[in-house]
Amino acid sequence: MNNLLRAAAALILLPFLMAATWLQFPSIEADGTEGMTVTGLLRVPEGQGPFPAAVLLSDCDGISPHERVWGQRLADQGYVIYLIDSFFTRGVETTCGETPDVPVMDDLRGAIARLKTLPEVDASRIAVIGWQDGADVALAWAAQPGGGLAVVFYPSCSMAEPLARSTLFVLPTAYGGYEACNAFVFGEYEAGKTVQRIAPYDVGAGFDCQECAGVYLGGPGGWNDPADSLTTRNILAEMERMLTLH
Repeated sequence: MNNLLRAAAALILLPFLMAATWLQFPSIEADGTEGMTVTGLLRVPEGQGPFPAAVLLSDCDGISPHERVWGQRLADQGYVIYLIDSFFTRGVETTCGETPDVPVMDDLRGAIARLKTLPEVDASRIAVIGWQDGADVALAWAAQPGGGLAVVFYPSCSMAEPLARSTLFVLPTAYGGYEACNAFVFGEYEAGKTVQRIAPYDVGAGFDCQECAGVYLGGPGGWNDPADSLTTRNILAEMERMLTLH
């Protein structure tokens, strides 16, 4: 992302930033070893908790307006939002088109562990939400035993393993990974997994973010107002339903 686009993204993120605080946590490797200290943005709703929480994982271009848009939507529904910044912490701008060398899964483990220590958070109702590359990380997390909910926006599903956690797939039919992910979802459903699919027709990646035009590396077509409005209601309703199943 060039400097001009980064400046535009920062302006779009400003309202979300003003309502959030920085909260650090140690990254946690698969064997439980603590790694480097990572920074995230935490936003807690007003009122009496504990609240359900959502960890947001960005795409390969790092934090973009997409996370702010959905962070605001979820905050309005009473979620604690934790937006982790795996890229900035390590001095990385983008991994788009490259072999990822940023241990986002380790950061995700650390972020969840940190959230569970907060009295404002209902530790039994934590969702992990990702877009594209971030969705692939959330999907890998969903293959590991434990509670919580994964919400994956247009993942690749190319390396998807059998699910062990509840998972909500957002699969616009015009994005490149639709066929593979659709087949994976139906296979998991037939295997008795707790899985749900929302598949807006004839739109691609980025259909759900008006503010992402020019700063989000999504698919062709861009934002689609009717699809965004309809699926947002459905996604929020399904998240609430699936988080109460535990």
